[in-house]
Formats: sequence, structure tokens, C-alpha cells
Amino acid sequence: MKHLLKSDYQDFMIIVTFFLFWISIQFGELIEDAIAYVFVLSLGIIHGANDLNILQKRNTRKQHFGKSLFVYLSIIFFCMLTYWLFPFIAMLAFILLSAYHFGEQHLEKKIVDFGMLRGFIFSVYGLFIFSLLFHENIEDVNQILSSLTDTEISLQLVKYSLIVLAIFLLIIPAYAYVKKISVKLNYFKELLYLLVLFLVFKTGSLIFGFAVYFVFWHSIPSIADQIQFLFGTHNKRSVSNYFKAAFLYWAVSIAGLVTAYYALDAQLFNTVLFLILFAVTAPHTWVMKRMKE
Repeated sequence: MKHLLKSDYQDFMIIVTFFLFWISIQFGELIEDAIAYVFVLSLGIIHGANDLNILQKRNTRKQHFGKSLFVYLSIIFFCMLTYWLFPFIAMLAFILLSAYHFGEQHLEKKIVDFGMLRGFIFSVYGLFIFSLLFHENIEDVNQILSSLTDTEISLQLVKYSLIVLAIFLLIIPAYAYVKKISVKLNYFKELLYLLVLFLVFKTGSLIFGFAVYFVFWHSIPSIADQIQFLFGTHNKRSVSNYFKAAFLYWAVSIAGLVTAYYALDAQLFNTVLFLILFAVTAPHTWVMKRMKE
């Protein structure tokens, strides 16, 4: 049943992404970004809203949960401190953590036997996705980087990164073959996924392209894994319980973002928004790693 759901969802991802590719061709950036914000502010936020419940489930004893909560809050504080002292390093850390997290979600069940190399492969895959997105939206990327860190990156650097990362990705199946490592990768499908994403990144805006990957290729599969961990099954009740548990966190997050949007000027709002994303992504990545151990 699990395999069937996974297979069906992969087909669903392709269909939905093609539909969103069509939207990116038919409509302008204003419509694209509106759709993107709806995706991110709904399922995107919700997928990280049950972190504390996962930690509590992972650490049944109160003292163990207390230690985990302390680590969780310490990571948030460290992220804020890093951005305050070194904005560009904070941006790099955010990209690297997100890349690892994206790669882990997509590949962790497909490359089980790679040992210590798994983390490296997760990061390479995630960085390839980011580089592909940045390459097709370099002007928008630099506008955000400039406003947050007073720095920019060159298109040439992104191109070189894409080439190097692509080489690493091509080496992986060869390495697995030589070392006789079992993998659960359908290479044709993986290439098809990347091609479809490239088309969306090329025709859509930066926000739209990011939202398509973040929500449909990452958040929804992550929610499915979290439901399985928290409730032991996928059914209407477990899905309903998951969203009920996430609702308060989601509502507070939305209320905070709306308040900040109207209370702060655009520059300060962008800074606060990135700081929130960084401070949430880092501990969430740690929680997901703990969940899958």
C-alpha cells in the first residue's frame, strides 16, 4: 500500500507540475506569485508546524524532551545571532541547510546503503535544484541577496556550480554500480523530474518556481512521512489530526506575517521574513533528521 501511494504521488507530482508549467506560460508574474504565496503560506508553513509534537513523540521521557526543546530553541537563537553578525554567512547556511533538507526528503529512501556519503549526496541534489532555480532567475536572486546581505553572485558562478553538481550526480550511479550498492532510483524518472522542474523554473518567476518545488516536491511528501511517524498510518483521521495539531502554529504564523507586512517597511519586512525562514528551517531540518533516525 505504501509503495502504491508513493508511486501514485510521483505521477501526481508530474501532472501537477506540468499544469503549473502551463500556468507559468499563460499568466503573468502577478498571478504566479499570488498562487505561490498561497501554496507557501498554507502547506509550506503547515509542513513544519508539528516539529514539537514530533520531538515529544521521539522523546517520551520528559527530561529527554526538555533537552531536545533546549537544543531546538538554541538553534533558533544561534540562527538569529548569525544573521545579525554575518548576514551573508547566514544566507549561505540557509541555502546549504535547505539543500540538504530537500535532498534528504527526496532521496533518503532511495539511497539507503550509501553510508556516510548519503549526507553529501543529499546536499549535492538540493544544491543542484537551487542552482537550476538561481540560473533561470539570477536577476531576482541578486535583488534579494543585495537587499539582505549587500552582496550578489554572478551568473558564471552559478553555471560552474551547475556543471560541478551535475558531474557529481552523474558519478553517483557509476559509483553505485562499481561498489555494487543497491539503489532504488529510476534514473529515467529522475531525469524527467529535473526536466519538468527546469521548464517551470525557466518560464515562471523565482517565487513561483521555488513554491512549486517547496510545496509539491518537498512539503507534501514530508507531511506524509510526519503523519506516518506521529500516527502510524495514513487515513482520514490521521490526516485530520495532523492538520488540527498544526492549526494553532499556522494561525499564529500567518497572523504574525500579516502584522509584520503592514507594520514594517518593505526592506525591514524582507529582512524579518528571511530571519524567520532561517530560524525555522534550521531546527526543522534537525527535527526531521531525528525523526528518521
